[in-house]
Amino acid sequence: MDEFVSWLWELEFWHWWTFAIALVALEVFITSTTLLLGPAFAAFLIGVILLIDPGFDWRYQMLLFAVLAVVSAISWQVWLRKHPTKSDHPMLNTRGRSYIGRRLTLDESLENGRGRVRIDDTWWLASTEDSDTLAAGAEVEVADTDGATLIVRAS
Repeated sequence: MDEFVSWLWELEFWHWWTFAIALVALEVFITSTTLLLGPAFAAFLIGVILLIDPGFDWRYQMLLFAVLAVVSAISWQVWLRKHPTKSDHPMLNTRGRSYIGRRLTLDESLENGRGRVRIDDTWWLASTEDSDTLAAGAEVEVADTDGATLIVRAS
């Protein structure tokens, strides 16, 4: 334990910058929404502080790093919520939701409100909002989705 603590007394700016680069590199390989960029930014700032004041105590370095990492991560999430990314295909990963409002003719009946419907060349699980049985040939409208199941109602 003493060896670890003695190493902390010798922290230099390049240690923090190396840590920041490692966090950014790790961010590239994980599938997150910029989770590690906040701590990387904090580590970079601690490195800048150490470059200016090499005698900055390691305990304050750790404390400041923790505070900056949390503040920057929370600030980034707040900013992302206020500025959502725009997409030219907003329903790309929620294909079922793109069918809401579409009118269909049932190829098969929905027994006790459950069955399947065909949209273009794909069969989808379907259920009715009120568990009614609908006969084949009935006109329905997609009202909502529940995972990969389309919720339909008679139209």
